[in-house]
Amino acid sequence: MGPTVPAQRNDVAVDWLTARVAEYLGCAPAAVDPALPLAELGLDSVSAVNLCGEIEFEWDVDVDPTVVFDYPTIRELGAYIIAEAADRTGYAA
Repeated sequence: MGPTVPAQRNDVAVDWLTARVAEYLGCAPAAVDPALPLAELGLDSVSAVNLCGEIEFEWDVDVDPTVVFDYPTIRELGAYIIAEAADRTGYAA
């Protein structure tokens, strides 16, 4: 298997975030639109803080809980995670 291209890495992050948000919301991942703001999807502040902790654990990046305001959608947050992980590991995003 060859190296993962940036779009594929971003898709992995978006898929992972979508699944995590769906679990917090108690719905199927297919019901979560990654283009909508997390607050609009119904993610509350406690869940957002918990999600940030999971991001830190899963992706090995430092995440301030305010990141959900700076990158309010799953797509934007996914791109941020990939960029931060790439910076941390020295790989190009």
